[in-house]
Amino acid sequence: MLRRGGSRFRSPADRRVTIATRFPVYRQVGRRPSQVYVDEAMSPAASGLPERRLSDGVFWRTYAEVGDQIEERAAGLLLLSGTTGCHPIQLSAPRPLEIATAFGPADTVLREDRKVLDDLLAAGSVLEIEVQRSKTSPSHLPDTVFAEDHPLVVTVRPSDIEDDLPASPLVRGTDTAPDKHLPEPR
Repeated sequence: MLRRGGSRFRSPADRRVTIATRFPVYRQVGRRPSQVYVDEAMSPAASGLPERRLSDGVFWRTYAEVGDQIEERAAGLLLLSGTTGCHPIQLSAPRPLEIATAFGPADTVLREDRKVLDDLLAAGSVLEIEVQRSKTSPSHLPDTVFAEDHPLVVTVRPSDIEDDLPASPLVRGTDTAPDKHLPEPR
């Protein structure tokens, strides 16, 4: 339900935690062509038509800072930060799609993320707090497409990433060559 100038109504999160110790999180900044295609029978395949090629997410490894909050929802985790808003994140390290598991990675990531969150809670790195309705709308996932050999994870903040709606970020720096410019998105 949209109200004039308002955001969509969202129900309370399943769980909400506040960050007590800084730790890494992964925020999607674009996508790249994967090594997985979908054939005529809608099954994963190693080759196929370009328009039937699936995509891997490209992620920026950033940090959840002390005082930020994470909401656990049915569709994934959201990082709520006073400085950058509300963004979908992963706690588990991103991996490229594989043929054998091409249609189940979202479920796998959510299970892994919940386990990491449980481990952080047990270690005291996050503290469970009262679940409330968030008043912040989540940012949209960027649709920037990078080359297929682009790194899956970058470690330097994309230079022109918007806090609410990334338009077309140009990512600079990677794990392998942090001082070199990456190719411009297509």
